[in-house]
Amino acid sequence: MTPDSVVQPLPNSVAQLQCGLGWDAQSETELDLDMAVLALTASGRLAAGKEGFIYAGHPRHASGAVQLLNDSITGEGDGDDEQLLINLQRLPDDITKLIFVVNIDCGEAQQQDLSHVQNAFWRLLNSASRQVLLHQSLSDSQWQGITTLFVATLERIDNQWQLASTLKPSPLKNLNQLLHHYL
Repeated sequence: MTPDSVVQPLPNSVAQLQCGLGWDAQSETELDLDMAVLALTASGRLAAGKEGFIYAGHPRHASGAVQLLNDSITGEGDGDDEQLLINLQRLPDDITKLIFVVNIDCGEAQQQDLSHVQNAFWRLLNSASRQVLLHQSLSDSQWQGITTLFVATLERIDNQWQLASTLKPSPLKNLNQLLHHYL
């Protein structure tokens, strides 16, 4: 966790989480945001190698504990354009940290960055109560040249999950670079 992140413990009663990513469709050009999760071990590496990286190309962790439900490529419609479910009770014990990431698919190649995204947000909810645990705006003109954001972390410390809002640009430009960084 970064020193400037806001950390809050999740109540032990929270067993299932839902992530939502939303943005407005762009009129001039298609802009495709993607949500991803890095499931890490205590060593800071992906649990079970590439299996610990959940994204549109690998939408489900082998344990079934993390699952991406849909992959919007346009941002059309209201509410969450992409959703991801996490069952904390089914997460294997060797997974001690989840890093949540938002990336523009092919952003660098298409000369797009996060400063172009309109009305983008990422949120995390308690699935059972629908209580919003974290809600972040991702639209910011300062993110010129940035195609990847670390939005939050969920870390298991002494059998207690700690949620931290990070909202930090990554120097990595795409999901492939992100995967290889954590292998």
